[in-house]
Amino acid sequence: MYICFFRKKVLRKRKEKTTVIFVSKHQNITKPIQIPSTYIKNWRVYLFSFLTLVVFMVASIFYLSYSNSSLENKHAKALKALFRSKKELSRFDTTAVNTQYKAINEKINTINKLLKSKGVKTTTVKPNTGGEAGFEVLNTEESAEFYNKYLNKFIYNLSHTPIGKPNMGRISSRFGYRENPFTGQSVETHKGLDIKAKHGSLVKSTAVGRVAYTGYRGGFGNLIIINHGNGFETYFGHLSKILVKQGQSIKIGQNIGRVGSTGRSTGPHLHYEIHKNGKIVNPKSFLTLK
Repeated sequence: MYICFFRKKVLRKRKEKTTVIFVSKHQNITKPIQIPSTYIKNWRVYLFSFLTLVVFMVASIFYLSYSNSSLENKHAKALKALFRSKKELSRFDTTAVNTQYKAINEKINTINKLLKSKGVKTTTVKPNTGGEAGFEVLNTEESAEFYNKYLNKFIYNLSHTPIGKPNMGRISSRFGYRENPFTGQSVETHKGLDIKAKHGSLVKSTAVGRVAYTGYRGGFGNLIIINHGNGFETYFGHLSKILVKQGQSIKIGQNIGRVGSTGRSTGPHLHYEIHKNGKIVNPKSFLTLK
């Protein structure tokens, strides 16, 4: 039988309840407890749900415990690795590195002295100005960067400095005073080197640069002037043929002309001059690095 009632416009069904009475062994009756009948009818479902919840909670506790333990192990390993690396770093001996950089420094300074004696612009190597030792490597990356920049500049200066012979012929007349090649009686100043070679043999550039002049100029005959961009200029005279044009960029060893006997000349040869900051210098100093 259902008893219906209307309250706040909501129709509700009266729930069935089961009265539970607990009786002790002394026949004492406790206060009755009323439980919804659905709990009694579906006790298996509720029990299964309860057990499932308990199992889920226990599994969650084990999983969280394992995760925390694994995370702690990872942190512990990371800390051990950090302490190990610091310990190894503290034991790192910079003596070998210092020795290597000192050796490089000494070699570069030796080369600088050699090039300076030839009039090549150089820079003093000062990788570290601080510290009691005067050359202690505090940061190998900074030292390596310094030497990399310095060597790049060194290569630039070296490639723009005329070194070597423009032709492999024999030197027939040197820089300085000499007898007049035409009369053999008077003394004159020779401003370069004369390199005797076969007519038409190739003449090469002795450094990187740009052609500043090509053409016929008085006693030089057919002349090429190359500006090397660091105060140096080279003159190639008496050419039979000019192979480059004014304004052209030139590489080291590039063919620029051919030996001839144009201008004031007694026979096929190359007249070779080197100018430094507008002054004529002896090319002999630049023929080799010795």
